[in-house]
Amino acid sequence: MSKALKILPFVLIFYMSNVNAQDMHFTQFYSSPLYLNPAFTGSDVCGRVALTYRNQWPGVSKAYKSYLFAADHFIQKYNLGVGLLLGNDVAGTGELKTTIINPSIAYQIKLGRKAVIRGAVQPGIGIVSINYNKLIFGDQIARGGNVPSVENPTQTKIFFDIGAGAIIYTEKYWLGTSFFHLNKPNQSLIGNEDGVLPLKYTIHGGAKFPINKDEKEEIKKKSISTVFHYRGQKEFDQFDLGVYYTRYVFSLGIWYRGIPGFKAYKKGYSNNDAVAIITGIQAKRMSIGYSYDFTISKLASLTNGAHEVTLSYQICKLNKKKKYKLLIPCPKF
Repeated sequence: MSKALKILPFVLIFYMSNVNAQDMHFTQFYSSPLYLNPAFTGSDVCGRVALTYRNQWPGVSKAYKSYLFAADHFIQKYNLGVGLLLGNDVAGTGELKTTIINPSIAYQIKLGRKAVIRGAVQPGIGIVSINYNKLIFGDQIARGGNVPSVENPTQTKIFFDIGAGAIIYTEKYWLGTSFFHLNKPNQSLIGNEDGVLPLKYTIHGGAKFPINKDEKEEIKKKSISTVFHYRGQKEFDQFDLGVYYTRYVFSLGIWYRGIPGFKAYKKGYSNNDAVAIITGIQAKRMSIGYSYDFTISKLASLTNGAHEVTLSYQICKLNKKKKYKLLIPCPKF
């Protein structure tokens, strides 16, 4: 069989299939708080910056690589959190790139002395681009290959996008929800309605329980945190459930991702995705985290899981703050 005939079925599939775009996702989502929920904007003691890198499915050539940068600060005088989220996702041989530029603003209200509620909006723009020079089109195969294509699609699309979120928390518990693509923007490069970004919604929360609450030495303090994260987007949905053990500056956690027994994408395909191991170090101003996803779906033998590294840094020194605001007790690394 000639090379052209081998490629042809894949080209036909490319043109015939309906492709629905979905957002990039992260295992250490609490280390990317502005991406998880804009209501986290300014939720730390002082200004902070955070970086996230994810290499998904390294066993697949030209799979997914995602990058996030976030910066935020709380203006205590006005009870406002302001922030900026920058993200980039690169996928496939054609280097399909999705870039997000999302400023966010959150407002905080105290509910007595032990609880806080925050609401936020996150307007921004998205940029989708692709390098068509790295793709093979049907007319090129029909003409023997190694010739320019007559196709002339748009290579870059810019669109307005908006999200919102809310969260309520105490010193021990937290519960939040967020909504993205509220205006359902069209990111298609060919003007196809299948390029409309469907609404994404999330519910997330958890609790932190000290093990030795009366311990005076910081180095001996221990705690257990249980957390969950449900997200849905059109026909896709997943549920993350995890637990962390923390002692002083060290943390170790395990996550399960999927909804087994409740929903299958198609007949014969169970909704099981991955089990992730997460470890981190949290110093006074800097946090570093690493996670590895063990794929447990039918793709396990092909993908080699996923690696993710996070880094966050607080701009101010905590011991110089005269008055602390109530912190969200989420695992942060």
